[in-house]
Amino acid sequence: MNLTCTPNFNYFDSPQFLSIGMHIASVVVTPFHLLGLYCIIYKTPLQMKAVKWYLLNMHCSVMFFDYSVTVLGIPFVLATKLAGFSLGLLQYSNYSFLLSVAVMALSCQFLTISIAGIFENRFNTFCNFFWVPFWKKFISPLFLPYQYIVYPSLLSSGLLFIPDQETALKAMFKTLPCLPSEIYEADIYVIVEDMTLHAIMISIGVSGVLIQVVFFVGSLLYSSLEQLRARTMSQKTFQMQKQFLIAVILQSSVPLVCFAIPIIYFLIAYLKNYYNQGIINCLFINTSTHGLISAIALVTLHKPYRAAVLVMIAKTPELRIGPKISQLSNLSRSGVVIL
Repeated sequence: MNLTCTPNFNYFDSPQFLSIGMHIASVVVTPFHLLGLYCIIYKTPLQMKAVKWYLLNMHCSVMFFDYSVTVLGIPFVLATKLAGFSLGLLQYSNYSFLLSVAVMALSCQFLTISIAGIFENRFNTFCNFFWVPFWKKFISPLFLPYQYIVYPSLLSSGLLFIPDQETALKAMFKTLPCLPSEIYEADIYVIVEDMTLHAIMISIGVSGVLIQVVFFVGSLLYSSLEQLRARTMSQKTFQMQKQFLIAVILQSSVPLVCFAIPIIYFLIAYLKNYYNQGIINCLFINTSTHGLISAIALVTLHKPYRAAVLVMIAKTPELRIGPKISQLSNLSRSGVVIL
């Protein structure tokens, strides 16, 4: 640590830029979150009743993750180590950065579990394998509760590897360029020096959920095709089911771009021992747009919600857009699901 050096820092590298960017993101995304909540709670037709609360669970998980990043945590991360300090509401608590990262990781895990829950619900509803009754009776009641216990426990095991702070801080500052005095004076906390074990645990958690989703989607497609051939499922039901799955897959996948770019960057930065605080700040702000993309995907990919939004727009005098909206309104009120 050298307090007399001259830092090569600009505004994009500063905590102020990150904090303002996060606050703007939270203000922008909030109306879209509320619109998504309104559509799910009040505009879900009867044909989607079985999946309504699973969609609500996923949307609430998205909101929880967003606000854990943009309001509670706002983590100022000093890569290439998992260290930094909090600029959000949690900065007023003890171990603020550790708590911020824990809340963010937990909310992200809850989000992935909620996605798996939607596909498990569809699996229970439409699949007719001989072993499905066993699954419904013994596995399904514990499916989500088990994961809400196991994955947080897996994440919490990382607390066992928190290094001695004085030693870790000295070692970390030796690897970083000259920094502004406000960063040296901040309440910096080093969670881990070597990310290898933590990366393995995160990979196990993410892979576990992805395997579940692939299993459920594959089972749904195979079972639906078999029922279609045996004429125990109508073509209309099959098409509705297929379109709903496509909508949920897209809704879950599109925002993953917000995660993919930061993950790729941090991996490269960690391997190359490269540090650029401006890029890190911009990537975190980019991640905070996840909820915006997810909410837009929700109301555009599911036709009942899209119809409801178009009706709302049509009722605005300045934005009346023609008779087609009236037709969509009638469909929405009649409960017809056009997925």
